[in-house]
Amino acid sequence: MSIDYIGLSEIMTKNVKVEEQNQNILGISKIMSDNDIGSVIIVDDLNTRNPIGIITERDIIRILGTLKPQTLQTPIKDLMSKPIIPLSLQATIADAIKLMHERKIRRIPIVDKNSSLVGIVTENDIFKVLVNNKNLLNSVIENTSYGADKSIYKELLNYLVDTSFIK
Repeated sequence: MSIDYIGLSEIMTKNVKVEEQNQNILGISKIMSDNDIGSVIIVDDLNTRNPIGIITERDIIRILGTLKPQTLQTPIKDLMSKPIIPLSLQATIADAIKLMHERKIRRIPIVDKNSSLVGIVTENDIFKVLVNNKNLLNSVIENTSYGADKSIYKELLNYLVDTSFIK
């Protein structure tokens, strides 16, 4: 078994909370709080669910840290992180790790062939899979065929050790 063959559709969260781009930061914050989640995907329309941006906890802290009261009513389309960087249902864990590393992101929306949102994969989803499958984790750490990308997997191991997932 290898991360090159495990599809993101196997590990993604399917019930993704979304909101339209005209919502404000207070509405988005309430969605996060009510659902105990760290991000909301912003879509062009609730029917098509085409992802156009994302608001994360980090975005909210950055926005509120400016102490500008008018931002509380600003449409989220003016505050969200964009462009969104999705992967397809056919992408693998290896694809997600590489994209997360290259783009310095922690969440990846998963879209179908019509670009409609069908799920989300977070770095924690990937870590859980690796930690729960020691053979898979060992194959990632020991595999030298990843070439220049091997540093990604070393960072992953350091993260796992630093966050006490592995003892």
